[in-house]
Amino acid sequence: MELTKGKIYNVNQDEWMQHSRAEYHSTYNRKCDGVPLHNMIIRMADGYLEMSVFTTDNILSEAEEPV
Repeated sequence: MELTKGKIYNVNQDEWMQHSRAEYHSTYNRKCDGVPLHNMIIRMADGYLEMSVFTTDNILSEAEEPV
């Protein structure tokens, strides 16, 4: 899947996340095995921003409408 900076994607929800959507920011390759890791921004319901790293398998699809 081609990811675009600033677009919102549906992701596998971790237990600490309040919803399953995140905004794509950037990608880098893990040094030990070259697996792409994607920096994603999660906007919490209370307005706080969290940054998390997702593997490609954890990004499900592009969200239809941003939150």
